[in-house]
Amino acid sequence: MKKIILLLGIFLLSINSSFGAKCEYQCVQPYDMNNKISSFFSSVTGLNFLRTKITESVIKNTLINVTQGNKKIKVNIDSYSAKDLANGIFKSLNLSGNDIIINDIYISAIELKSLCDFNYIKYDRKGNVAFKEDFPLSFYLVMSASDISNTMHSDKYKKVINHLNKFSFAGIKVSSADVSIRGNKFYYTIYVSIPFMREQKVELAADLKVKNGEIDFENTRLSSNSFKIDLKKANSIIKHLNPLDFSMNIFDNKNAKITIKNIEIKNNEIHTDGIIVIPKD
Repeated sequence: MKKIILLLGIFLLSINSSFGAKCEYQCVQPYDMNNKISSFFSSVTGLNFLRTKITESVIKNTLINVTQGNKKIKVNIDSYSAKDLANGIFKSLNLSGNDIIINDIYISAIELKSLCDFNYIKYDRKGNVAFKEDFPLSFYLVMSASDISNTMHSDKYKKVINHLNKFSFAGIKVSSADVSIRGNKFYYTIYVSIPFMREQKVELAADLKVKNGEIDFENTRLSSNSFKIDLKKANSIIKHLNPLDFSMNIFDNKNAKITIKNIEIKNNEIHTDGIIVIPKD
């Protein structure tokens, strides 16, 4: 079971995601369960408690390694019995952490909670992990402007910029980008190169919203008069370089469906929540 949960921990923080998908799932009735007598024995002897704590410790240590030594991680598992847990069956899983860095993506706070009372993840001797049933989780994320800015300075985000520049808009190319949050307002700054001109700074203000299960920008507008740019072009650029969608890629190994439910800015931090469904194999 240690290997199952170890791999599960990595999956939960590195999922190849499909955003805006309909996160439909169905919780099933328990099956392949340990018999009641064995479960009772496991409970009264403390074996279930011991295995649960060991498993929680394994997940936590795995995530600490994945998140570059971050120890601000909590793991809670509710299991049926020690044997069920060893077989990959458990009631619930709750993961939370602060100041997470994974795959060059920065997150101030994250919480993941399983949504079904019966979860079944099978592991075989060859190291294969199979999700016997859909594995749905709710998630809650907090991102600061510093988090998003640090993420945007990563090599992966620079590749996104370089890809956009292959489809240059009337010769306009993005050199770099940054964000800030001031007065609970989101500001997106792009530095653009234009033929026969020096590099120009363009700062845009935008409202955040959820559209079709994805994070989107609304009411995009220029926040300074230093340089004029066609807002249609600016909207197209910001849509392709959306740093918030890029940051959501914290969730690359197991296909998953992700839908954003809510997003808002509070205390100059972005708060967002939604649902992830890892489909059964």
